[in-house]
Amino acid sequence: MRLPMDLAKPTRLMVALAGCALAVLLNTGSALGQPSTPSTPISTPPPGSGGTGDEVVQTQWGPLGPADRDFMNRVKQAGLWEKPAGEKGQAKRADQPKIQEACKHLIEGHTLLDNVVNRAGVLLGHTLPTEASDEQKGWLAEMDAATGDEFDAVFANRLRAAHGKVYAYASQIRAGTKNELVRILSTQAMITVFDHMKVLEDTGKVDFASLESPQPLAPPTNSTTAAGQEEDPAADASTNPTEGVIPTVPDGTRFTRTAEQGVFGENNGVFFGAIAVLALALVGMRLVSRQKKKTRRKSRSY
Repeated sequence: MRLPMDLAKPTRLMVALAGCALAVLLNTGSALGQPSTPSTPISTPPPGSGGTGDEVVQTQWGPLGPADRDFMNRVKQAGLWEKPAGEKGQAKRADQPKIQEACKHLIEGHTLLDNVVNRAGVLLGHTLPTEASDEQKGWLAEMDAATGDEFDAVFANRLRAAHGKVYAYASQIRAGTKNELVRILSTQAMITVFDHMKVLEDTGKVDFASLESPQPLAPPTNSTTAAGQEEDPAADASTNPTEGVIPTVPDGTRFTRTAEQGVFGENNGVFFGAIAVLALALVGMRLVSRQKKKTRRKSRSY
């Protein structure tokens, strides 16, 4: 079969072949980057099966204990009063850009956290509260009664104080929970709450003197593990039998896990393979060009 005229020359042919190889590699990389079929089936337990009181319930996401359930309740109740607080600020202080910005972050942040905690509640069989606490309702009533600068002060200080407590609690849960979904929820809560603290402080209305002062940590106590002594990996694994299991959850939720990725994502091999093909093509083109020049010189010498 005779090649087309534009592919007849060796240089052009090499470029065309390199381009084809590059396209195949990149398409392969795109396919590899697509989510695979879930390997871990998801079961939705009956509502209310997530345990009560001091009970620890074993779930496919890891043990679910009283602190986990309490944290989920607090995240849910935070949204039940902080989103309405943001809406009140938007309506009452439309002429205050910094208050408006804080309200926007409150509404968007707790909409996201609501989605996450609602999904966690379903997957863990835990029934979440549907109303804010009496104390939180009292804070909203204060905002209803306040106007102007007084509203700004109540808004910023009530919310900033509450966020400071939740942030500390979220970090405590994140550090110690053995439940996969609660780890994800507490991570997202820390990100969201930190953002809210910042925008509330940016209003210039936060009275830092009124905040609770941090306390130093208690001195370390003697433990069963001596200083510098390695812990028994088997004993550690027994405390969390689901360690190392990657849960799979439906798309469209925040409960997704990504594999450990390199600089270019999961397809480092494909990426560097494509670079190698391109480099070889360039070297080949250079060699062909030199060979053509030598041939021309020889023909001239005759």
